[in-house]
Amino acid sequence: MTDPTPERHVRRDERGSMIVSVGVIMVLTLLSAAVVTRTVVGMKSTRQGQDFSAALAAADAGVSDALFRIDQLGGAGATAFCVGPNPSCTVQAVPGAPGVQYSAQRMSTNSYRIRSKGTVNGQPHAVEAIVTRAFDYPYAIFTRVSLTFNGNTGNYNLTTGVGPIQTVDAANNVVLDPMPVVASNGQISCHGSSSPAARQNYYRGGGTNCTNGELIDGTYNPKDPSPSCPAAANVPPTPCKPATASPCPAVGGTLPASLLPGVYACSQTDLAPGTTLRFPSVFTVASGAANNGNVEIFVIPTNGTSLTVSIADALVNQGGDASKLRVYLAGGRIDPGNGAHSGDFTGILYAPSAAEVNPSCGANWRGSLVLQVFTCNGGPHLQVRYDSRMRNVVSSSWSVTDYTEIPSNRVSLP
Repeated sequence: MTDPTPERHVRRDERGSMIVSVGVIMVLTLLSAAVVTRTVVGMKSTRQGQDFSAALAAADAGVSDALFRIDQLGGAGATAFCVGPNPSCTVQAVPGAPGVQYSAQRMSTNSYRIRSKGTVNGQPHAVEAIVTRAFDYPYAIFTRVSLTFNGNTGNYNLTTGVGPIQTVDAANNVVLDPMPVVASNGQISCHGSSSPAARQNYYRGGGTNCTNGELIDGTYNPKDPSPSCPAAANVPPTPCKPATASPCPAVGGTLPASLLPGVYACSQTDLAPGTTLRFPSVFTVASGAANNGNVEIFVIPTNGTSLTVSIADALVNQGGDASKLRVYLAGGRIDPGNGAHSGDFTGILYAPSAAEVNPSCGANWRGSLVLQVFTCNGGPHLQVRYDSRMRNVVSSSWSVTDYTEIPSNRVSLP
């Protein structure tokens, strides 16, 4: 029998599906909002990071600008200067980098401290750099190939500063600063005494059996003086003969008793019929303002002839300023004399490829020697005085020797 009651449909499934759908949409909406928020935050963080990095590049531009200005100042550098929005500053902004400010403080004759800050879209970034000029002649003796001490030369006293190789000031007083150091790109050998200098430094590829030996980072590889300027960049800077150099003043191969400050050029044609440039029995550097008071003598052959510079039987610039006499020899030989004929030289002798004649300990040297080989045979006479005024002979360019990032609040203008 059929039930006459009409069928009633309850649409519970549809209502449940609707609730689930709405819930899913709400979850997706919340997730989408979270993703958008995270993306926006991430984009902001990324942009801030980009601005922070760009600000570092701007701060570096401030260091470069300071280096340029210090180069322009030359030897008479300012005690301090700045660039930025301050009446005390040289200019208000670094060219091409308006968001940069920096201050430069002179720490010594040959060093500055630079603090620079760049700002990009409100993001600051700061750095500190120490810039210095290197000494052209930091060593009492430097050799490219070998440095040998044979016999009882004696040892340097670290307490008193007295030794066969020692530092003296302008009045010829022994001083402890700077310490007298010898160095080589090759082997430094001590036979008889263990440490003639305060330190025996060697560069990579060299070595020493002396005490107080030290391996030095970097390079110091002097090249023969150049017959023309400018010379290729090198450490140390290569002396170059300017086109305005005066003719060789030697007569019959012997220099006059005195020379006015200036630059002089000698070749094999000036020494004919011989090949030796000799100093007279007494030679002095005359006073004068030309060439900063320096006498520079370039001895460069034009045909490959081996030329010799001799100080035998001569007192060269004795009692004078060692930084004021500079002799540059390309190739050739150095003759210091021997025994009773050994000479006395006060100045800079730069002959990085020269062979050594009469390798004895008899000569007296004051200033700085750059040679291919230096050998002291015999005994306790060896006397090399590193003149403290060598510190006045510095590179013309400045370079960064220490660099670090610092908090931006450490950069302040006067």
